[in-house]
Amino acid sequence: MHYLAAMHRNPKHPMPGRAGMLALAAALAAAAGGCAKWGASALEDNHVAFNSAVATAMDRQMLLNIVRMSQQQPTQWMNVTIINVQTTVGAGSSGALAVPSDGMVSGGAAGNLNFSYTPNITMVPQQGERLARELLSPIPVSTVERLVSAGWPLAVVVVLAVEKFDRVDSFDVTSDRRIQLCNDDFGQILEALYSLSGKRLISLSQVPEPVVWNADPIPREQVTVDHIVRASAAEASFVRRPDGNYDYRTVERVPVLTFYEGVQETPEGRYLDGALNLKVEPGSYRIVASEGDGNGTTLPLRTRSFSATLNLMSLGVDASPDAPDPPADVDTQEEFFAMLDSLPPGADLSRYMTALFRVRCSKERPTEAAISVHDGRHWYWIHQKDRSSRACFCMVRDMYDLQVTAEGQASPVLTLPVGSGR
Repeated sequence: MHYLAAMHRNPKHPMPGRAGMLALAAALAAAAGGCAKWGASALEDNHVAFNSAVATAMDRQMLLNIVRMSQQQPTQWMNVTIINVQTTVGAGSSGALAVPSDGMVSGGAAGNLNFSYTPNITMVPQQGERLARELLSPIPVSTVERLVSAGWPLAVVVVLAVEKFDRVDSFDVTSDRRIQLCNDDFGQILEALYSLSGKRLISLSQVPEPVVWNADPIPREQVTVDHIVRASAAEASFVRRPDGNYDYRTVERVPVLTFYEGVQETPEGRYLDGALNLKVEPGSYRIVASEGDGNGTTLPLRTRSFSATLNLMSLGVDASPDAPDPPADVDTQEEFFAMLDSLPPGADLSRYMTALFRVRCSKERPTEAAISVHDGRHWYWIHQKDRSSRACFCMVRDMYDLQVTAEGQASPVLTLPVGSGR
């Protein structure tokens, strides 16, 4: 009203007509609506752009560390901690929104306003005894089960994560960049697991199992109301025995290997019956992290460390841009398992690792890469059509998240200004 009064008093600024007033109102309404829509669009599109940016950063870190291990260089791990966004407001009238490949989202809103959002991702190095312990400790058996339950092939998980399957050793990764086959039965076990998994006759999963922790009965006079309440808070219980005393019991989720009806009639099942010291028939066998033969009801596993798994995968990295292609007769998972079955103990398997996982090397930036990284000299990358390598890489990314914790570090926080929408 003050503005209109000033125009009325000033003869140089005549009062606008009805058409002018309607146009001014329409422009202000469009500007307000544009801000509201822009805020919602910016939130949605920036979320996708920043999610992709963080995922790409972690993928490149993993690939670069695998390349470093192939060159016998130390690894370095980083964590994303903060994602801040800088906002710029200026003149413009496009009303468009763009999400370029670098993750910066920019665009304009009606009413002569435009915005640009520039993400700043803060990463801090991981180091110290805790990280080293997690990288060098054996992979938990529960992690092996979770990877299989997530859909990764059982045989491939066993190759990358398991050193000993019951009484059968797999192979050792030595410091001179070799893979030494320990037992020729291992190849047959992998072939059998691969075949039975494809026929849906075998699975790896977790099942609930009650566990009694006391070796001797707990006298009833020692089980007070306070003990019962604290046990309940810990998701445990005191179970009354027929003699009136108690057992302290919890329900744990344990990994099991399950065989299904029909497995005993297959050649693979009959082979595993002897190779794994198990009665291969419909039923489940508990998987335990231990050495030695199973007792007929359990399946012992000895796993690699996460660092050893990365070292194994690093054998699939091309040494230079002119590295030769893998052997044509062993370039698939099936051919790799069959080849293991045909070689004698002590044979070097390093030249066949590319059948499971291969990282290519080139001087120029690749155009068909699913994941790529530059180490300062060359480009290292996984071909977008190499399904086996992409699957192994994704699996080891999941394994890293299960193996390495972010203790004492806050989860990354994204702060994104989107305007008030008024």
